Amino acid sequence: MKYFIITLALFFLAGHAQAQTLNSKEMVEISAGETLEWDQKNKQYIARGNVEVIQGAVSIYADNIVADYKDNGKNSNVEIYKITANGNVRIKNLDATAISQKATYTVDSGYAVLTGGNLSITTKEQKITARERMEYNTVSGLAKAVGNAVIVQGTDKISAQTITAEFVKNNQGKQNLKKATAVGGVTIKTPDETLTGNNGVYNAQSNTAELKGKVKIVRGPNTLEGDRAEVNLATNISKMFGSAQKGQRVKGVFFPGSTKNN
Repeated sequence: MKYFIITLALFFLAGHAQAQTLNSKEMVEISAGETLEWDQKNKQYIARGNVEVIQGAVSIYADNIVADYKDNGKNSNVEIYKITANGNVRIKNLDATAISQKATYTVDSGYAVLTGGNLSITTKEQKITARERMEYNTVSGLAKAVGNAVIVQGTDKISAQTITAEFVKNNQGKQNLKKATAVGGVTIKTPDETLTGNNGVYNAQSNTAELKGKVKIVRGPNTLEGDRAEVNLATNISKMFGSAQKGQRVKGVFFPGSTKNN
């Protein structure tokens, strides 16, 4: 099958934040397995069939892609400011791969919104999934999963209605998970415990979590209940706190012959 390729040289200012996204002085290459249409009236490039968009370390793959652009005017150069991808979408860089059925990528801000089925962002250590939508900002390193959101890291899993994950670069320039904030029906499952609460914050660097609001820890037949819990997922040590303001005491139910950590 013949591939159609177009290379677009972009000449516009690229600031520190912009250099981390598609918006830079590097050229953009769009290739398609079927057709590549240049719609000058609507200022769009429309690519169909096994489409690939590459610029630097960022690659976008999809069945079809529409790239909206602006004219420079003076030297006929163009600035692609938005890319809309449909069908079997994959967005890849050195650190992660995002998968969806549809994605809209705003080039100058590095902000992507992913919708449709099979929503996920996979890094070397984590996999984030959601049912409704996912948002990812390549500049700030923030990812937001909405609707039955789940983060899996090794044998541990965090689920909630919404999870916001913050990534930071290490000394080698790789993006690593720093913190995940979970809101709405939070559940943390490990091989030994199941923890639930209204809201929670997971610190990836220390492998610890804090849950608030109607917190319950279940370990085998044993349970702890309270208003707030601090959990070390590496040592399996859990601390439960009550709330004097709410008049809530800490409650534990333990069965003879069982093992508990508290």
